[in-house]
Amino acid sequence: MSKRQPKNQWVLGAVLLAAIVIVAILLAIRPPATFWFGVLRATGLLGYLAVFLSILSSLYLRELVRFFGRSFVQTHHIVALTGLGLLLVHPLAAVIVFRSLRWLLPQFGSLREFFTWGGPPALYLLILAILTAWQRRRIDGWRILHYGTYLAFFLATIHAILMGTDIQVLVTRIIVILLALAAAWVPVYRHWVSPSRGSS
Repeated sequence: MSKRQPKNQWVLGAVLLAAIVIVAILLAIRPPATFWFGVLRATGLLGYLAVFLSILSSLYLRELVRFFGRSFVQTHHIVALTGLGLLLVHPLAAVIVFRSLRWLLPQFGSLREFFTWGGPPALYLLILAILTAWQRRRIDGWRILHYGTYLAFFLATIHAILMGTDIQVLVTRIIVILLALAAAWVPVYRHWVSPSRGSS
């Protein structure tokens, strides 16, 4: 059997470019006060979109294999790791902008405070989910831990709505809510509506 040859890789680049253009437009509409505040906003938005795409990609295992000519895991992990990298820079930029390590720590003063500052727990859940997927051959029940991606996404969504500069615009808020609803539909569709989508 012939070895798969990667193809259509330009599509990933085109998606990344489109996301960068969208974020650049949002930054142009509300210009950041400083360079690092721009980095903070851009990495948050781009990382959020990348995690959404990694979640959505799990509905299209076979299609992505055929389209890109590489295993689903490779394509999925490229997107997921890109999102993780961006979301690692996001709180570090916040630390630089606001000169406080609080941006790296969950807050437990109240339920609203926890969700407002939901970025750090979302990030740590995402790191755990990606690490367990990377070591899936060594970890029993890794899929359960990997589902932390969904919880991380929803924590990030609430954090963005309550605190995100760019999400205060009505259009972007509606888009974020629609993305969250779409992400919630993915596991429902995979496991109850069309279980065959959950297996490669």
